[in-house]
Amino acid sequence: MSILSLLKSRYDTLSKAETKIANVILAAPESATGMATATLAGKAGVSDPMVSRFCRTLGCSSFPEFKVKLARDLAQKSSFITEAVSTGDSANTIIEKRINANQAALEYLRSHIDAKAVDAAVNLLCNARQIVVAGMGGAAAIAQDAQHKLFRLGIPTVAYDDHLMLRMAAAGAAKGDCFIMFSFTGRTRASVDIAELASASGASLIAITNPASPLARLADVTITSGDELEDTTVYVPMTTRIVILTIIDILATGMTLAQGPDIEPHLKKIKSSLEATKTKPRSKTRKQ
Repeated sequence: MSILSLLKSRYDTLSKAETKIANVILAAPESATGMATATLAGKAGVSDPMVSRFCRTLGCSSFPEFKVKLARDLAQKSSFITEAVSTGDSANTIIEKRINANQAALEYLRSHIDAKAVDAAVNLLCNARQIVVAGMGGAAAIAQDAQHKLFRLGIPTVAYDDHLMLRMAAAGAAKGDCFIMFSFTGRTRASVDIAELASASGASLIAITNPASPLARLADVTITSGDELEDTTVYVPMTTRIVILTIIDILATGMTLAQGPDIEPHLKKIKSSLEATKTKPRSKTRKQ
C-alpha cells in the first residue's frame, strides 16, 4: 500500500496532534516533500518530536524517510495512472494519456477485485426485498447509473444522492433491504453515518470504497473503489470512476445470470416498451 493510502486508511485512528500533521500533508502532499521537520511542525502547530512520532506510526523511522516514500508515491501516481496532462499538450496527447490511464485502471481492477466478494454482493442483491443505491457528491452520477442498470432486474431499486433523504431511507430500512454505497475514500462522515443507520435498521450493506476505510468496516461486503489510483480529495474522479462503473457492470451481469432464463421475458418487456418512443426511420427513395 502506498504511503498516502496508508495515511488515509489510518486517519481516523490518529491522535489529535497526528491528525493536525496529516491534514497539512493531505492538503498539499507535493509541498510536504520539500518541508523540513520544523516547517511541518510549525504549520501543524505541534512539536518537532511529534512529527517523528507521526512518521513512526506510519512505519517510517524518520520524517526524511517518510518524504522519500511520499515523493515516490506521487511520482508513481503521475507516471502509472494519473498521467496528468501538461500545459501545451495537444489533443492527441490528451487522448493518449486519458485512454492509457483508463486501461491501466481496468488492469488494476482485474488484479485487485475479489471474486468471492462479487459473489457475496450478487447474492445479497438478488435476495433483497429492495435495493437502495447511495452516492453523494462525485459518486451521485455513479449511483444513478447503478439504479438504471439494477432496477430492470426485478427488484425494486431506488437511488439517492441527498444526505437527508439517505438518512431517512436508512432509518426506515428493515431486514431484507440492501444498501449499496459508493464512496471513493470511505471517509466521508455522512456516508459513515448513513451506513451505521442502515446497519442498525437490519439492512445489509455493500460498500464500493477503500477496503481499509471506516465505511468498509461497517459493510457486509466490500469491493475496492480503486481509491489509491488517484487522489480524489484533490482531483475530480476520473480513473476511479471508470473502475466503479465497471464494478456496476460486473454486479448487474452477475445478477442477470444468477436469475437464469426466467428474467429474459421481463428484460424484453422493458426494452420493448421503448419502441413507441422512437421515430420511424426514413424510407429510402430511389434515385430517378
